[in-house]
Amino acid sequence: MHRPGTFAGSLAAPRALRGLVCLLAFAAYLYAPAQAQDASVAAEGLDWKDFEAAVAEAEAQDKKLIVDVYAAWCPWCRRLQREVYAHDEVQAYIRERFVVTRLDAENTADSLRFRDYTLTPSEMAAGLGASGFPTTVFLDEAGQYITRLPGFITAPDFLDVLNYIGSEAFVDVTFEEYLGESE
Repeated sequence: MHRPGTFAGSLAAPRALRGLVCLLAFAAYLYAPAQAQDASVAAEGLDWKDFEAAVAEAEAQDKKLIVDVYAAWCPWCRRLQREVYAHDEVQAYIRERFVVTRLDAENTADSLRFRDYTLTPSEMAAGLGASGFPTTVFLDEAGQYITRLPGFITAPDFLDVLNYIGSEAFVDVTFEEYLGESE
């Protein structure tokens, strides 16, 4: 039998308090500012352009184009922005050789022009072959399709892909051959 205030009875209060703290922490996570949970927030440190401006700049500067296709709710898209596009070496290589843009694959309200077409960002993403999120699409200086990279990839692996595309090795060798040659 335990009486209030005794040692055994005092253990219940810390457990209840821990449970309350966990519940409050979980609620704070669920109701955190949308920006912290929204993949539409691009990584800082890169000059993200809207799609049409990025295509024009890539052609004018003779740089390849990276199109980051995302959905606002996508946790892997947030992680790609936070861990890969924010990585110092990734940013340095992108600034040197690429122009970057993003497409919200679920945006059916806005429109953009590409060549002689007017499309929604959702239609453009589908046209580039994005069927899941994130998808990274690479276009050449003239806006011609090179390849796409579906899903999340780590910063070191993404650097390998950037080097492969940026060096134009993709013209002559497969990615597997390129990785074998670069080791």
